[in-house]
Amino acid sequence: MAIVYVSSNKLADFLGISLEELRQIEAHFDRIPDDEWELVEGKDYRVINKSSGLREYTQSGAYAILSFLRSRTEQDPKSSTGTSIRNWFKEEHRKKQKALVDHRILQNSSSLVKRQDQFWLSLRDVVMIFGTRTDYLKKALELASKQSKLIKDIHYARFGNDDTVYLSLRGIYELAKIMGEVLKQNHRKDWCQDVSERIEPQIQVIVKAIQDRQNQIEKAKDLARKRDRNLCRVTRKAASSLTVHHLYSEAHYPKLAASLSNLITIANEVHSHFHQWMGGFSEPCTIDDFIKYVLEYYPENGHLIIWLEQQKASLGPQLPMGKEREHVLYLPLQCVT
Repeated sequence: MAIVYVSSNKLADFLGISLEELRQIEAHFDRIPDDEWELVEGKDYRVINKSSGLREYTQSGAYAILSFLRSRTEQDPKSSTGTSIRNWFKEEHRKKQKALVDHRILQNSSSLVKRQDQFWLSLRDVVMIFGTRTDYLKKALELASKQSKLIKDIHYARFGNDDTVYLSLRGIYELAKIMGEVLKQNHRKDWCQDVSERIEPQIQVIVKAIQDRQNQIEKAKDLARKRDRNLCRVTRKAASSLTVHHLYSEAHYPKLAASLSNLITIANEVHSHFHQWMGGFSEPCTIDDFIKYVLEYYPENGHLIIWLEQQKASLGPQLPMGKEREHVLYLPLQCVT
């Protein structure tokens, strides 16, 4: 098992003492070198803040503190509390590993899609989640399919423009169990076990975050309409139909999608004309493009140019999100509903 460190706060809480009492015990240990009470930096603890001396403890360091406390009360340091410390550190390790698994899933789920009432991830993302090689995973997939442990169109399927292999969450769960059975290293077995346990709840959390983000975008649009008094900011007139336009396009600058500074209320016909001028709705657009458009077709609206320049300064420099940087939290809602 990898070295697990716990904070001084957690250790003090577990031992039932205050943080100040723990600091006093640390000072006692450090006061006389080479006596019976020793804490070895790098083995029993590590210093995480040099100015304050704040520490994090390993299991051996925690047990040394416990032994000192027991010596003051003349109780056996090998009592049940010692066993509890071992179990506590094991639990801390499990919590941290599960958190790492959750984070790995979060960072490698950009292919997430809902299809036939199931969530699916591409083989490439699944390889990254397991931390293995593509050829290894393909072999496991083929073996499981031959043994009828994974069923086509239920556990795995090919779809998309490039006929990519996808696995459903049920498929990932089953594959994790299979890999856990054949792997030899315990830490790899544990990882696969945690993937099988965490894949579904973590994906549900991710989907909820995507839904919440869409709600934030809609709320920001409502605020933009109120700010703009339900008038077209370009023509400065009321219109039969209005839309809220993203100055930096939502698809290419998703981090700004819910930013009020990135939104402007305009008439539908102006919106359509702008995107036609840009080459189509799928083309990326920026606030500079919109400034050029206003200068081209509505040069008399100088107040809007000033406002747009203010918004540009407020938003700061922006880079479009390329495919290599896509993140699951910025997926369109329709991908997961």
